Amino acid sequence: MNKIKSNSKTFFNWLPYLVFFFASFINFGFFGNYIFFYQEKASLFFFSSDFLIENLHQPGGFLIWVGKFFSTFYYYPLAGALILSAFLTLIVILVAKIVYILHGHNSKVISLIIGASLFYLQTDYRFLLFNIVGILLQMAFFWFILRYLHALKGWAAVILAPFLIYATGGFAWAFLLLVTLFFAFDKENKGWIRLIALWSLGILTFYISKEYLFFQSGKTLLTFPFSDHNTGAQQVLFISVAVIIAILPVISKIKFPVPEKFRISEFTGSLIMTIVLIVVFSIMGIRKFDNKTKQYFHVEDLFYQNKYNEVIAFNTSNPPTNSLTIFLNNIALCETDKLDDLLFHFVQSPDGKTLFLKWDLAGEVLNRGGYFYYTIGMINEAHRWAFENMVMKGQSPEGLKMLIKTELINGNYEVASRYINVLKKTLFYTKEAKSFEKLLFNDSAVNKDKELGEKSQNRVKNDFFSITDNPYINIEMILASDTLNRKAFEYKMAFMLLKKNLNGIARDLPEFEKLGFSRLPVHIEEAALALAVSNRDRFPDIGNLHISNDTKQRWNQYLGVLQQYGNDLKSAEPALKRRFGDTFWYYVFYR
Repeated sequence: MNKIKSNSKTFFNWLPYLVFFFASFINFGFFGNYIFFYQEKASLFFFSSDFLIENLHQPGGFLIWVGKFFSTFYYYPLAGALILSAFLTLIVILVAKIVYILHGHNSKVISLIIGASLFYLQTDYRFLLFNIVGILLQMAFFWFILRYLHALKGWAAVILAPFLIYATGGFAWAFLLLVTLFFAFDKENKGWIRLIALWSLGILTFYISKEYLFFQSGKTLLTFPFSDHNTGAQQVLFISVAVIIAILPVISKIKFPVPEKFRISEFTGSLIMTIVLIVVFSIMGIRKFDNKTKQYFHVEDLFYQNKYNEVIAFNTSNPPTNSLTIFLNNIALCETDKLDDLLFHFVQSPDGKTLFLKWDLAGEVLNRGGYFYYTIGMINEAHRWAFENMVMKGQSPEGLKMLIKTELINGNYEVASRYINVLKKTLFYTKEAKSFEKLLFNDSAVNKDKELGEKSQNRVKNDFFSITDNPYINIEMILASDTLNRKAFEYKMAFMLLKKNLNGIARDLPEFEKLGFSRLPVHIEEAALALAVSNRDRFPDIGNLHISNDTKQRWNQYLGVLQQYGNDLKSAEPALKRRFGDTFWYYVFYR
């Protein structure tokens, strides 16, 4: 009976922690799993000694290395949810254990508040894993010293401080403050002596690092790898949580006397905390869930797999408003020869920003904008975007694959081989690396490849300086010497549709037949009918092609609705939008 009671007590003592873990796992595993897609695609971990050495060039680099190691398992979202939830739960448990060792009482409340705060921070996909690992390591070292090295009376913390500073960089501030406050309250063992030794050694470590070892600025040595960018612009909140953790020796001394009549059993307390946790996690999960971001990363995932029809189908069912989503969708439309058929089925930017992106070293543009150039055959320009992104932000799986593909298409096999060897050192991309390896030094194999063969055939061969601030000019330059580039031509026509350039469309209509089109795209047919009306029923030259009966019928229906409202555009707008909102005609009148 006593054993049953003991087991029951143990279970309810651990119940809040179990609920915390499973609530976190369910949220990140099934709702916020887009976090793992972003972070896994943002960097690469290589299983090599060179990669480790590369990350040890300054204090805090080892923490980055550890973060990348665990983030590589984000390739599988459920594995990512397991890792992240385990780390968060370990921090919660360590906080409670530290408070217990320091002052002999359980403090699940403060530990769960800290855990919930870190959970909240991590719901932002830009909050990188090394931030959690950095906090966890400070807590783990402090707890280990208190629990197992207490015989050394704190000298272990003094000895280990330089190593922790080197390993975790700016995150070691939490450890230093923890130990400082611990020594400050340890009057019996003359903690002030160890306090002086701790800070003397810390200052000496900083001085030697700055002057003789790493040659970094003082600010970098004191803060790296912490930054506002890597915390998802949540710098203030994260610092606040870190400070609360760092002053645990003070917080744990605070006790609020509870009158006898309000005291509850440990069983009741655990149940209350469990219910509160479920409610709090549900509220935070709902409030921080970003469906638009989740949809974008789902589209990007399909896009990277060349599942263009699935990209279009998903965006059709879930109309996007994110310009980057529409940008990728337009590439998918062009890759499937549907750009000028379905352009206005999706919200477009009249200035062309959803067709192509301007060069931008900041944000998320640089690692995505090159795919437009890859699609229209500007292989060298696609390579430049991928290379510059690698220089600015480090290597990423899709960026590295783009560099390999462009080098293979250009026949630069030696360079491609070096990139392939790098990709082979990853955990989840070795299969793709080996597939690329089979194409090395084999022009015939490259030309037979479904993707690379087509890109090689349509590769722009004339040299010119690309204009990244006005990508449309590049299209004109391509077509000036390569008049058979269908994808570039489709983009040109799409841009003229967006700009409502009816004269330009009329001038280029004969080109469709020359490029081998068996029919005019739907939006071009719509533009041709509009042109006939504006030219007093004089139909533009479309060669041997013709306007489909379906488009003619819809045009008559459009005019019929407009006439029902007395040709009053404002009054007819709701009805026209409902029936013809995905047409060039509606766009011309109302955008």
